[in-house]
Amino acid sequence: MSDQYPVEQKPRDLADQGTKGVMATAGGTGLLIVNSLLGVPVVGWVLSVGMLVLGLTGLSGKTKTDKVSGGVFATAGVLGGVSLLLPGVTRSLLGLGGIGLLIYGLFNLGGFVSGLRKKKNGKRR
Repeated sequence: MSDQYPVEQKPRDLADQGTKGVMATAGGTGLLIVNSLLGVPVVGWVLSVGMLVLGLTGLSGKTKTDKVSGGVFATAGVLGGVSLLLPGVTRSLLGLGGIGLLIYGLFNLGGFVSGLRKKKNGKRR
């Protein structure tokens, strides 16, 4: 009879989904803001070098999350530097990356909220 009860998500899975949603949404928004600032000559150069340094620091980290975020930062820094030579191509890539992260984050946040509602409704019965 116990096999007829609905299966709930593990609490850790739900927390991971919420964390991914918040981080990806913030990262996508930040990437779109940085992309808009790369057009300003001196500010763009400083941001590119800063992102590259942060990315290299993250790549030398111990955890998988550090390495992934470091890779994203390093790639954004390199694309920001290349934007001095090919502004249209790199700005398009950074814009698409920012929009992609934003969509991924909002999708995860939607799943997180849905999971919370299911969990809340399951406890009231």
